[in-house]
Amino acid sequence: MTGEQYAANARSSLAPAVLCAIVIGCSCSLISGCRKTSAPATANTAIAAAAKVEDPATHQLRLIGDRVAVAMVSRDVNILLDYDHYPEDEASLKAKSGDLYCYLFDSSCIAGGRPQAVYDLFSTAPKLGIDTSVVNVGGKDYGLLMFYDKSQISDQELYSPDFLCSAKAQTKTATWHFILTDGKWSTTTVFDYKTDKPCGNNQTTNNQRG
Repeated sequence: MTGEQYAANARSSLAPAVLCAIVIGCSCSLISGCRKTSAPATANTAIAAAAKVEDPATHQLRLIGDRVAVAMVSRDVNILLDYDHYPEDEASLKAKSGDLYCYLFDSSCIAGGRPQAVYDLFSTAPKLGIDTSVVNVGGKDYGLLMFYDKSQISDQELYSPDFLCSAKAQTKTATWHFILTDGKWSTTTVFDYKTDKPCGNNQTTNNQRG
């Protein structure tokens, strides 16, 4: 599967909501007393509402997710470093024997933590999912990109308690936390490298490296 297909998977995340709206609208004709003319209007209203769910910050984060997915498949470290400006991370990522490079791209030299490189998720997932969430804490916006194998993990399972600490999550998901500063998303590390997993704690701030 190509990087463009991964990006298309992410942009199709509204499809379930739109499909649900159409089903609800069309089912109106099966209910006694329901006017036929109300079904299209109901469906169109729901579809329009679903399309407007994302605020600008969430939309921007989703675009980053699309870009990162393509970068991971093509092993483009420069795109990843657009969001992480720590000199030590840049050095480690550009050195193919560096810990960060191994963490992202080479399972044979990972020092610890993940059982396989993040790249393996992107290169082997039949259907890559990209989920975005934004939360405001203390007046600051924090974002989370969640990459996962949609063929193995349902949307409900993805955010179930303690799932991110499971063995399955270690190989079928990858997370990346961001903070919004001056209208732009940035991060303190690439793909939450050497940060603690939430393990039942959904506070985004706990995963930011100081």
